[in-house]
Amino acid sequence: MSTDRVDETHQYADKISAKLEDENHHHHHQHDNVHYGKRRAAVGLAAFSSLGGWFFGYDQGVTGGIVVMSSFKNDFCNGVYGNQSDCNLPVAALPSEYRQFLVLFTLLYNIGCFIGAVFISSFVAEKFGRRAIIFTSAVLFLAGTSIVIFPPGGSAKIMILILFGRVVEGMGVGCSSFSCPIYASEIAPTNLRGMLSGFMQMTVVTGLFTANIVNLIFQNHKLGWRLSNGLILIAPITIMIGIFFCPETPRWLFKNKGRDLAEKSLKRIRGIDDVTAELDAIADAVQEEGNQLSFKELFTTKKMLQRLGIGMGVHILQQATGINPIFTFGGIIYESVLGKGIIALLVLAGANLLSTIPALFLFDRLGRRNLLIFGGLAMVIGHLVAATVFVTGCDVVKTIINGTTVAEEMVNCKTSSGILMLVFTAIFVAFFAISWGPIAWIYSAEIFPLNVRAKAVSITTGSNWFMGTIMSYILELIAPLGIHGLFYLFSGLTLLAVVFVYLFCPETRGVLLEGIEETFDDFKLENRTIIKLLRKPCNQNRKKSAKVNPIEMK
Repeated sequence: MSTDRVDETHQYADKISAKLEDENHHHHHQHDNVHYGKRRAAVGLAAFSSLGGWFFGYDQGVTGGIVVMSSFKNDFCNGVYGNQSDCNLPVAALPSEYRQFLVLFTLLYNIGCFIGAVFISSFVAEKFGRRAIIFTSAVLFLAGTSIVIFPPGGSAKIMILILFGRVVEGMGVGCSSFSCPIYASEIAPTNLRGMLSGFMQMTVVTGLFTANIVNLIFQNHKLGWRLSNGLILIAPITIMIGIFFCPETPRWLFKNKGRDLAEKSLKRIRGIDDVTAELDAIADAVQEEGNQLSFKELFTTKKMLQRLGIGMGVHILQQATGINPIFTFGGIIYESVLGKGIIALLVLAGANLLSTIPALFLFDRLGRRNLLIFGGLAMVIGHLVAATVFVTGCDVVKTIINGTTVAEEMVNCKTSSGILMLVFTAIFVAFFAISWGPIAWIYSAEIFPLNVRAKAVSITTGSNWFMGTIMSYILELIAPLGIHGLFYLFSGLTLLAVVFVYLFCPETRGVLLEGIEETFDDFKLENRTIIKLLRKPCNQNRKKSAKVNPIEMK
């Protein structure tokens, strides 16, 4: 009898301790029994929403090629800022007003991306839903691209309109870079979240590769740059129609429209009737997170500020690796190194595309953190070897052009050195595609709680575009640093990125979105092996002084 009572008491105590443990550990272990049903719908929806990445990548790829097309120069340089021979000079010797236009063509686009990502995205995504921001991004991109490609060339006034179009186009891309990962991460089953959030990277690199092929086809056409730029309009039109057939994300619906609509959406996405466990996980997260945090609270809450710093750090360092300058100015660099700029860009875009395919299967197997660290180290090696090959195998000869003050640097490289440089830049690009390319977007879309996710992701995305704007000035550094100096600079910044991840970024693979809070709470800087080793001598000195003190006191 008494043993039965003891057993009952033990059982009761176990129940209470289990309950307390559940409360203490948020809801991470509590929702291990979530069933994700059929994957087909979630995969299809993530693939469709990631079409926004098409115009993100395509635009990035197309711009580097169209600015060297004769059709572009005929519209914006010949007869406007100079004659044909002026407009075909090397970059440094181009008419200064035309060069200004080229800088603004890239710069204003990046500013548009920043505005779209920071100011438009979070407002629309919070107020009207995740589908609404995908639709908005398509409308803005369609409008912006139309303003760029349809007006005639040949007049400085019209060029102002075209630059305005670039801002609007950028706003659409900025919104899409925010909306695609956030939609995918909120509809994806936990075990596929990395892969589905990474779909956008797949469409970005496919767009980039396609743009290089299209540029190659249209480079000598009299409407070449317009045709290259206009072809991508298929993507936003498809999105504007298709988004009406996609469900809203259950997380946004739960927060804004109630449990019933969230349940309906979740059943449709998962393809099963029993979604109670996953809904409970969302309900717990919503309840615990409380009301939406304002931007002020986001910047004044210590925990959120730290998380924001990590999200922004990952994005800023992703740009600092030099990926954008390599695609934007790689044509110019490899034109002088190998004499084959457009072909070199195609090789790099191909490496980018081919490496992104296996990457989709690695995010959820090897983990985000491991890929960022080891992929980053391989990227450092790629840059270092490319720079060293340039130093050992290339000569730079300065010549004066047209008797002007501009000195053109003629780069003479052995063919073998040029090819070796391209190979190691392709290695850098390949490892970027496996690691930093997609994971920066995935990671910062999943590390924030629901009540602040939209605002926080808009800020981290904005930091990516802000850094992109700064990186568009990199071309100006080629003269003082040299091509090798630029590659050395990128390798140093990439190493900094690896150290940042090692110190500050916990692993989020396989963690339910609602359980990431606990993961960050458990990840302490002082637990990193390097920090422990560095602190060891300090701790030993402290122990010694602690032992000596009592003797001294006697």
